[in-house]
Amino acid sequence: MTDLTGLAWIFGVVGLAASLWIFVFVRRQPPGNEVMREFAGQIQAGARMFLRRQSIALAGFLVVAAALLWLLEGQWMAFAFVSGAVASMIAGVVGVVSATHAGVRTTEAARGSGAVQALRVAFGGASVAGLAVASLGLLGLGLGYFFAIYRVGYAVQEELLQFVELGAGFVLGASVAALFARLAGGVFTKAADIGADLVGKVESRIPEDDPRNPATVADNVGDCVGDTAGTGADLFESYVGALVAAMALGATNAFYASNRLEAVSLPLLLAVAGMVASLAGVGLTRALEKTGPKAAIRYAALGATAVFLLTAFVLVAGLGFDIQNEVTGESYERYGPFWAVLAGTGAGLLVALAAGYYTAGRPVGRIAEAARTGAATNIIAGLSLGMEAATIPLLVTALTVWVGYAAADLYGIGIAAVGMLSTVGMTMSMEAFSPIADNAAGISGMSGLAREPRQITRTLDTVGTGASAMVREFATGAAVVTAVALFAAYASMLGLRGINLIHPAVVAGVLIGGAIPFFVGALITRAVGRTAEGLVEEIRRQFREIKGLLEGTAKPDSARCVDLATREALREMVIPGAAAIAAPVLVGALMGPEALGGLVVGVIVAGGALGFFLANAGAALDSAKQRLQSEEHGTASPDAQLAVVIGDTVGDPFKDTTGPAMNVLVKLVAIISLALAPWFARLHGGEEGDQAQALIDAVGRVGARLWG
Repeated sequence: MTDLTGLAWIFGVVGLAASLWIFVFVRRQPPGNEVMREFAGQIQAGARMFLRRQSIALAGFLVVAAALLWLLEGQWMAFAFVSGAVASMIAGVVGVVSATHAGVRTTEAARGSGAVQALRVAFGGASVAGLAVASLGLLGLGLGYFFAIYRVGYAVQEELLQFVELGAGFVLGASVAALFARLAGGVFTKAADIGADLVGKVESRIPEDDPRNPATVADNVGDCVGDTAGTGADLFESYVGALVAAMALGATNAFYASNRLEAVSLPLLLAVAGMVASLAGVGLTRALEKTGPKAAIRYAALGATAVFLLTAFVLVAGLGFDIQNEVTGESYERYGPFWAVLAGTGAGLLVALAAGYYTAGRPVGRIAEAARTGAATNIIAGLSLGMEAATIPLLVTALTVWVGYAAADLYGIGIAAVGMLSTVGMTMSMEAFSPIADNAAGISGMSGLAREPRQITRTLDTVGTGASAMVREFATGAAVVTAVALFAAYASMLGLRGINLIHPAVVAGVLIGGAIPFFVGALITRAVGRTAEGLVEEIRRQFREIKGLLEGTAKPDSARCVDLATREALREMVIPGAAAIAAPVLVGALMGPEALGGLVVGVIVAGGALGFFLANAGAALDSAKQRLQSEEHGTASPDAQLAVVIGDTVGDPFKDTTGPAMNVLVKLVAIISLALAPWFARLHGGEEGDQAQALIDAVGRVGARLWG
């Protein structure tokens, strides 16, 4: 069955073909009347401008980083790094293009054909993004496997290790691209949202998505570039990171000495199974669309999971693992990798269900009720719920790591992460559905459509918001499990049998790692606030200087708001991004591999906890606003409704910027450690105390290669 692994890339091509076919279907749908097309054109133009500037900034960084990697690790590592970044960028661009075209067509479908057709168009556009993420990851690593191992016929440990080292470079490139997409996109979307809410709904008392608001278009652009491109890059990074971590552990773990090739092949075969399951899930959504959007998406996701687990069992049985430690003779149960897959898949479902309960269930009612006594009590209730809600996902993640290890040793941790992420095509489709539905609702509001189509798009938006909250928590859980798997791969690659937690350098590494998420999180949250301040001043200026704007007789300068948010978002991400990249490099170079291991542990623990807390608190505050402003709570006082708007505004950067940024941070630190592990090992290969001289020698070698 390992011979089939070399064909894994073909399924990536099949997934891309399916994504293209669905995009053609979406594009053929009617785009609405002239007013709708005008607003959609502004959103598309804004998204293109943001992506163009972000790509230019990322390209400049890639050139410098690739040159350094070439000098330190060779040309193929640099090539793998650039390939990973480009694949992630393409996935983001495909998702944004699909989302900006699907939004207006969903609105027109709601107006002309009804709820079923609107769901079909919206989820069709979302599945383009989802399948692109899964396909590009499978294509990139599948082709690498084909050329590095299968085509040449390599099956010995040295060649397998060389492949996974290059795979780590691919993941590192994806991580850097995710850093740009998550930070810049997150700052853009939340600054635009806050600016639109504060000046529009709070100060001017005009409705959400009102065409008079200069930031309305920027808000809709932000939904696409932040939620679609940002989450797509995040999940793409987790997906390929989990695959590479599992393959690295399979190539180095003593329990798999007689099954090296099978252990490296299984993650790619599971990714193929996940692609097939995701395609089945997209088809099931179409078959179940008459049951309503919420039921169709939920049951399709469960169906995709069932297809994946069945296929995974067949794959593990077909590979026929004979798992025995080459040193001790101890054996593991042959189906251990499947139990690890099951643990990871179950963990994903549990984390998503816990998020659904805390962000859309009974606890949200307590936050809504607290708003009746003011914004302060509303925010306090939201933050306390966020702390409580972080507990279950962390415990589930811990259990997943433990079960994976018990089932298949360290390799099981990597396989659990793969099991959690293999149906990423369906998972990303659920996430991309949210900004498409949000755009559809925004365009219907800006275009002044009748009540029925607006209600259809609002229903889709509500379903999308709930699905997005669950996927957001899933993404954080997947990031933590993937980071743990990458850390295990790092330790395995360096031959670290344990880390001495009472060694001062390791303790210092843990403490530094624990500080990094708070430092980076503070910078990101502050960036949202500063960018929002600039937008608030610009919106106020337009209301003040453009005569007739509030009366509806003049048009706002929406492009200026998009331009301002883009410039500030890209500028504000520089310092937190640089800190995230520099910290593991400096600690690894100056303090050694064990201290770096401590830093990775600190980042995973603090970053995971902070990510769960912020995402849950922000989503719960958002849901409380929607609940209090819904029809059944329409009797709430204006002060209470204003309180939930303020609470939602405070929670917005938590759930959509700072919280999700923790996902990228924990994986970025872990993958930098793994990708540069050989260099750190060479740097600290001498006697204790020679590290500074070794670093000086390494810099000298780089200089010699540069200038001859």
